Amino acid sequence: MKRKSRFPLPGQRILRSAIAVAACLVIYMLRGAKGYPLYSALAAMQCIQPYTKDMKGVARKRVFGTVIGASLGLLELLLEISLISHGIPERSQHFIIVPLFLIVVLYSTVLLKVPEMAYFSGVVYLSITINHFADANPYLFAANRLLDTVIGVAVASVINRIHLPRGRNTDTLYVSALGHSLLGSDSRLTPYSKVELNRLVEDGMKFTLSTVETQATVRELLPGVKLKYPVIVMDGAALYDMNTLEYKKTFPLPETKAKRVMTWLNERGYPFFCYTISQNLLVIRYKELSNDGMRQVYESRRLSPYRNYYQSPEDVSENVVYLMVLDTHENIQKAHDALTAEPWASEYRIKVRVSRFEGYSNMRIFDASCSREAMLRELEAEMGTKETVTFGGVADRYDVYIENADRNLLVKELKKRFEPVDFRQWKRIFRL
Repeated sequence: MKRKSRFPLPGQRILRSAIAVAACLVIYMLRGAKGYPLYSALAAMQCIQPYTKDMKGVARKRVFGTVIGASLGLLELLLEISLISHGIPERSQHFIIVPLFLIVVLYSTVLLKVPEMAYFSGVVYLSITINHFADANPYLFAANRLLDTVIGVAVASVINRIHLPRGRNTDTLYVSALGHSLLGSDSRLTPYSKVELNRLVEDGMKFTLSTVETQATVRELLPGVKLKYPVIVMDGAALYDMNTLEYKKTFPLPETKAKRVMTWLNERGYPFFCYTISQNLLVIRYKELSNDGMRQVYESRRLSPYRNYYQSPEDVSENVVYLMVLDTHENIQKAHDALTAEPWASEYRIKVRVSRFEGYSNMRIFDASCSREAMLRELEAEMGTKETVTFGGVADRYDVYIENADRNLLVKELKKRFEPVDFRQWKRIFRL
């Protein structure tokens, strides 16, 4: 059996950084070996970023920081040359003036309202005043230092924008589950998947999620991921917009159904959480934390700004999207068997899952009309897409079966489907 390598292949940022540095060295040779290629290479490496907008920000800081640092560094050297001409000892005054003038450099970024450039300005200033104090022509070094930085930034800007020509399937809606098809074994999105997923969405890919989790859990599991389109959450009970922070649509239990099943649970002593949506807030009501499983759920989630736990002695039947009974495996199985035996059980959708808290399972109760498939149809109608492709870790349930998120297979498949290589799109080889 072939052993899998533990070492991932180098990513695009690594390769682009190497190409950018090579280009800086070539430009240095074409200039007749003038200037300082180290500064070009450093600027290029710093400006190679996963996202174009990030590159613009770093490039701006690098160039303007260099202008400030080089200008004040040159001014400091000219001041020292003037002092030397008046007979003030070189070495003693040099090590006093340099740190004192550094205060001026750093403070100037505050006065110019660009404090984020302080580090770059300080580095350039110190490289000029410490390394080139004895140079015969300080003007030449300052000018070369600025030119080398501009060369590095320009090279990185070009390298970062060159891509294979690709088409874009913007009429397709791509929907992924949130399990191990997207998240790795550590329940996190890999750095590669996060960068590429954000880039694809930025380039126009219509991507969203369909999950049993609440919008709060989606936020916690995918920090920094741009989800432009509404997400199907709570196993189809709600459609949530991560940008406007509102529930676009819900499939709540009718009040009569909610009352009936809560009465049934109370009479048999089964503890439950009642998930309701009120004024775009997720409110999770409960009477008592009746077992250790419920207490663990509450303690692990109550501090979340996206959830609102509320202890209430009375049941609330309005805007209930689902109920979650939490108990030992044995008790949940008994509750499931008894509930499904009721003549009205077909009016509900009942799902049992093993809880992540050891020794406990949960039973979720939805309205029979509520499902992820039904909510997906609502989303398709709202977005008007011509085709939908679903991705997940269950072979017979999704259009595309993704076995292992640790290998970034889902995002790679998305990339292949959304932007296939197409040399007819040669105009897209350079992205602004």
